[in-house]
Amino acid sequence: MDRTDALEKEILPDYTKARDWVEKGEYQKAKDAMEQVLQTIETALSEKRNHIYSFNHILEVYYFRFFKNGGQEEISYAPFNIGALYRFYGYIFIRLEKYKKAVQAYETALDWNPVDLDSLFQLSELYKKTGDLKRTWEITLAAYPYCCSRATMAHFYRNLGFYYLESYQPDNAFPLYLYSNIFFPSESAKRDLAYLEKALKRPSPDLSIAEIQAALKKNKIPAGPNPDTVGITFRTGQLELENKRYETAKDCFSLVYDLTLDEEAGKALEQIEQFIKTNR
Repeated sequence: MDRTDALEKEILPDYTKARDWVEKGEYQKAKDAMEQVLQTIETALSEKRNHIYSFNHILEVYYFRFFKNGGQEEISYAPFNIGALYRFYGYIFIRLEKYKKAVQAYETALDWNPVDLDSLFQLSELYKKTGDLKRTWEITLAAYPYCCSRATMAHFYRNLGFYYLESYQPDNAFPLYLYSNIFFPSESAKRDLAYLEKALKRPSPDLSIAEIQAALKKNKIPAGPNPDTVGITFRTGQLELENKRYETAKDCFSLVYDLTLDEEAGKALEQIEQFIKTNR
């Protein structure tokens, strides 16, 4: 058994306990079990932090190469998904209502996976909860390059809308919430729009898409997904298809088509789905 297998075997009992305690709602006991897991990992791997990484999906590897290291260095991978373990630890702290500890856990998750959109958006929600508007703004902009779906773009605009709402700038908040709902309607955006309407005693402005985009441009907010992100996602789909990794190729082309209705991505999706169907 090599060191990696031994480490994974060593943490498994405590990790299993933590999962079981969470299912039972025993979050303090889950926290204690996860502390054992993470202490074991840090003892073994702490010196490798920021030198080895754990990703959730092949797309994140390409995002990391482009946006974080410019392809300048070879990526070394952690033996298992350490970032996900820290996200789980952060979730436990949220349930315990220890939000500063949760922030620390998600920030550590980003050490192991700097392009993890789940951690970035969860941090934004924690900063909202703790009233840290500056960090809400900063972490939301940091998440932007990894937004490649209608839902994540909606979340991006919704977060910025929240920033302006809480900063008493309703005329800047309205376009962002409206744009968020164009990308992907949410109850959260609808609630905040209703709050604005009630507070200002006037309905939401009837803005065209061009008017919304002009309002965003005025505040130097991008009016759509990052073109590099879309291009990387499409190219990753092509590479995965060439290597006959059909499910991950489908993930990539689905994201591009969902966001852009790109004809080439749509055709690739049809081909993949037909292949999967006939080879089940």
